[in-house]
Amino acid sequence: MQDHFGFRPGQRPAPSPGVPLYTLITIVRNAVGSIEQTLRSVERQTYPAIEYIVVDAASTDGTVEVLRRYEHLISAWCSEPDQGHADGQNKGVRQANGQFIGFVYADDWLPDDFVETSVASLLRDGADFVFGDMDYHMDGEFLFTIPGDPEYRTRIHYRAPVMNYPTLTAHRRVFDGVGLFNPAYRVAPDYEWLFRVDRAGFRGCHDPAIRYHFALGGNSSQYATRSALEVARALCAQGANPLRVWSYACVRIAFHAVDERLRR
Repeated sequence: MQDHFGFRPGQRPAPSPGVPLYTLITIVRNAVGSIEQTLRSVERQTYPAIEYIVVDAASTDGTVEVLRRYEHLISAWCSEPDQGHADGQNKGVRQANGQFIGFVYADDWLPDDFVETSVASLLRDGADFVFGDMDYHMDGEFLFTIPGDPEYRTRIHYRAPVMNYPTLTAHRRVFDGVGLFNPAYRVAPDYEWLFRVDRAGFRGCHDPAIRYHFALGGNSSQYATRSALEVARALCAQGANPLRVWSYACVRIAFHAVDERLRR
């Protein structure tokens, strides 16, 4: 039986009472070769109060069958067409009941203590959101780690600082304060949302104990260019200095174009 959001209940047991509920969300489309690794990393989480929501964008490659096998892990899920990345995230957030909200994307996976460490950091620091460091992998091999930027607020007014968005966990009050992701941004809705979060006065904290495993797919220079353009457009919409924003965006676009040419 589906509810009015199109979600159907999973079989995940009720979380431990008296512990802040953490909603973990996965959005996925046609990831049959990697979604099981993502699901297993959720299954291994040490935190005792997790609500796990999966938003599938009408996969046709067998992903749905994998999700059915893991319904014991899932609190609620759906499989239906959506309007892209932001729309899928918004469906998950609307369904969320947790005090804290985070994401793990298909293809990626979490350390066993990801949720536990993120919640402990939020409770200890009192920040509105926390983020950490991201380990990059390709074809199962570790490549490098990109640390989060603890001084992100000195740079976020003219560019997208290194906040490693997939590592981020936000308090529900952040979504209540600034709203959901903007579907008009097809490539960089996460950073457009973060710009609004910063302008609204919410404070983030970097914690290097938070780690996330990111599967690198080798985005093309066209994708990187679209991302730089959307970031610049989002910043200008928030009142940033257009000259500084677009100067930095042009440098990034040129860098990605050169990098792509060298790799050919």
